[in-house]
Amino acid sequence: MWWQRNLCLDSGAVYGSGCPLPFPEESDTAVFVGHSTVLVHLNGQNFLTDPLYLKKLFILNRHDPPGIPFQNLPKLDFILISHGHLDHMDLATLRLFPRFLPVVVPKKLEGYLARMGFQDVRPLHWGEKTLVGSLVIHALPAKHHPGRSLAETRSVPQSYLVRGTKEVFFAGDSALTEKFWEIGRTFDIDLALLPIGNYRPQIFRSMHMSPEDALAAMERLRAKRIVPIHWGAFRLSLESMEDPPRRFADLLKEKRINPRAILLRPGEKVNF
Repeated sequence: MWWQRNLCLDSGAVYGSGCPLPFPEESDTAVFVGHSTVLVHLNGQNFLTDPLYLKKLFILNRHDPPGIPFQNLPKLDFILISHGHLDHMDLATLRLFPRFLPVVVPKKLEGYLARMGFQDVRPLHWGEKTLVGSLVIHALPAKHHPGRSLAETRSVPQSYLVRGTKEVFFAGDSALTEKFWEIGRTFDIDLALLPIGNYRPQIFRSMHMSPEDALAAMERLRAKRIVPIHWGAFRLSLESMEDPPRRFADLLKEKRINPRAILLRPGEKVNF
């Protein structure tokens, strides 16, 4: 079974076990791990977005295994959490990381991490920023419903711009929004990580992007390159598991916009 082979949440999983980097040390590279989890190597630093290594989410079995087994992750410099929903802020996965690792979260979610013993939690709200090494992390708007549960609706989802010698935009879990125009005018985005799944029924597009929306977001953000995220791991809406990547690939052919948009399968990487 893949989860035995990859260890994922098994007790044998050891973070940073000395496995080689999945990319050259000198390159700026993104590896799609799965769902909204992406490993980014920028300015010689490594960060992970919305880490999710669950093999089951409630009653839903994971479809595609993580593209990088947990024990093969390189040492990280920080983690980004876009919002508190269970498929983006998974406490079981976060427990596997060392507690000294910086974690950037939306404000009002920091208590979850503090109670787990994390020593460097960076709560931000839209317009605020923090520095980790040579990278500046900007918290930016997202269009998504708030909260971690029906009982907790205070935290506001956000996107991030990580700026080094190049700039990476992580949309988290956002619908298409007019805010992307402003972000595109403010920053010079080399790579945008944009969601393409969970858009059916139609009302879901008020909080998620379809493949068409992701390409429209690319234009608003003026991103030089995009990689689709938020697909392939769990079926959380009515479209089939293969519909988001298939529609996205068809749109690329129809609009002839390659190589700006790159569809990665879990474990595949792109230099930017």
